[in-house]
Amino acid sequence: MTVFIVCHKDLPSYPPPEGAKIIWLNSRPPLENKGMDVIAGYDFFSEPEEIHAKLSGSLGTIVIAKVVSEESAKPRNITIWQYRKFLTRLKIGTPNPEYPGMNTTNSEEVLVTKPENPAHFTESFFLPRPLNLQNISQHYARFHNIVDFLRYTAFSIEANTLTQAEALHFFNSSTFVPGGIELGTYPTDWWLDTFVRLVAPSFEFAKRYQPFQAEDPVQKRAISFCQERLGSYLLIKRIAELYGNNLPGSLFGEIATVSNDGVYKSGV
Repeated sequence: MTVFIVCHKDLPSYPPPEGAKIIWLNSRPPLENKGMDVIAGYDFFSEPEEIHAKLSGSLGTIVIAKVVSEESAKPRNITIWQYRKFLTRLKIGTPNPEYPGMNTTNSEEVLVTKPENPAHFTESFFLPRPLNLQNISQHYARFHNIVDFLRYTAFSIEANTLTQAEALHFFNSSTFVPGGIELGTYPTDWWLDTFVRLVAPSFEFAKRYQPFQAEDPVQKRAISFCQERLGSYLLIKRIAELYGNNLPGSLFGEIATVSNDGVYKSGV
């Protein structure tokens, strides 16, 4: 098991599990690495700032895929967290009414109740609890620009990530796993194969289009939002193949987000 934590301006806001690797997405190294294994994500690209601006946080998982692919002895499972988000079975923080499935905590609490090391879990998958969005495309349109979702879905067909029938099902699906396949624990071989399929439409979108509101600080992250939803769809499909309707409760945990003032602000 390898735990990767994607960071872009600060090291993790919580005590990371022993042996965790930091994926650092910034041209400037952290002021101090606190003894952590820091991997400079920008070193994997010729124009890292440009691609980071287009793919936002998804660039970190692309780096993870590159790192794991190059390892001669791959770990059986990998875990992906973010610099202020992790997945837990523990009761940490308080439920966030604006973000179902997410608990907000602070740096003092996570020093007392530390995140568990997912290497100790028996299941190969450990995921955020799924949400029922009724209709994923309509839900996307409520908060973002549907034209970006339409283009992304079309690119998913072009890239053979989805068949036309699957694209229609994806467009009208109801269940959503926050983070897609970029926040949680997954079998390494399955994750690598699936991630290659997942990023193909993202690269095509970035090459041919700008998001509809490319100057908006939130909507410019459209590729990442779409990739999260497609990743969720592919993940749910795999979980259904493995477990059918008999999903063990041990597969799921709660997202904990660390905030200095105890308030979660998206994009901060």
